[in-house]
Amino acid sequence: MDLITKINRTRFLGPEFLLWLWHRSDVQEGRFGGEGEKFELYFDSRIVLESQGEIRDQSVIKSETPTDTPEAREALRTGKLPMEAKLRILIGQNQWTTTFKAEALQLSGTKVPALLAQDDEEALHERLHLMEELEGVLEALYRQFLQTRLDDDAWREHIDVMRSWVSAA
Repeated sequence: MDLITKINRTRFLGPEFLLWLWHRSDVQEGRFGGEGEKFELYFDSRIVLESQGEIRDQSVIKSETPTDTPEAREALRTGKLPMEAKLRILIGQNQWTTTFKAEALQLSGTKVPALLAQDDEEALHERLHLMEELEGVLEALYRQFLQTRLDDDAWREHIDVMRSWVSAA
């Protein structure tokens, strides 16, 4: 199987991950983390939901908290999946914002916390460290998602929980 075929066969994972993240963020009121480092993750100002299939119907929702809007929940109820979302992540006093594009598992427009370093070279290293910290958080979340997603029984159970969550709103 060539690389393009593999990518196309797993393209569904990004939107499912973003939906899983939305559910967890909503249920846990944005708070994440266990025994390790704790952090907060919120959906911030913009989300794009899209139907799957030959004809793609798209809903772009812009709001201070777009996932709390009736339009976002209605889009989920009609079968649309989140394809892109602006995320806000807080770790201690540090805050990042980034746009997560689900199909490519890609970050764009990332803003890191204010840099403390005065020297250009030190500032570059600090910025790289802050990007690595953000990527580490998202990678850990993706690992948690995959752990559930690859376990058929756990995923079926989680699907039922998410369906109830969508219906309840």
